[in-house]
Amino acid sequence: MEVKLLAPAPATEIPPCPGSERILAVGDEARLLLEEAGIPCLVGGGIALWAYGRRRCTKDMDLFLPSQMPEEALNVLARHGFHTRDTDAAWLYKAMKQDVLIDLIVFTSGNIRLDDETFRRSRTFALDHYLLPVLGPEDLLFRKILSFREDTPKDWFDALSIVCPTLVAFDWDYFLERVGDRHAGRALSFLVFAQSECGKACAPSKAMEALLERWCKLPAREAGCHPGPVTFSLAEEPQP
Repeated sequence: MEVKLLAPAPATEIPPCPGSERILAVGDEARLLLEEAGIPCLVGGGIALWAYGRRRCTKDMDLFLPSQMPEEALNVLARHGFHTRDTDAAWLYKAMKQDVLIDLIVFTSGNIRLDDETFRRSRTFALDHYLLPVLGPEDLLFRKILSFREDTPKDWFDALSIVCPTLVAFDWDYFLERVGDRHAGRALSFLVFAQSECGKACAPSKAMEALLERWCKLPAREAGCHPGPVTFSLAEEPQP
């Protein structure tokens, strides 16, 4: 894979959060072990956001894997001193070493999975002495938009850090391709929110017009569809 170094974020040092250096060290060890075993992976979650300007603390490293490889990944890590386990959620597997949690994620909200184009569009983030392959800004934004729920309001603010301001080249045509018709309404809602928070420059009008056109063509939802109380378990819902 071609290495594409990101333009510098506001800071390229490890954020001064408890355990950040240990999370990076153990997480990068896991990533390298998987890659050496022929299991491709990309960094997502809070650490990927560091690449795009949001320097918030995170408690773990999220590694995104092809959906057919989680069991193989667990075996590789277990052979190298990681404590591994399956979970009740089909999208999530876990590994731990030195009290550092690694989430192995095979799909996120909306059943969004890695494919060849996701890897082709990935970026490499230089952080301290680490070179981390992260989800491209378009793919990370798409996942953050879909992951917004009542119990995870931070996800849209995470998403804002990708587009307001845009620190790297953002391919809006590719983003629209990823969104498709099914998720046009959710993506449009976020871009309206982004403009209201950060100004119109952070979301091009042409992208919003294209999403609005798609959304208007979608069939109406069934009668009786309305928000209800939170009834899901956190262990059952994928994260970005």
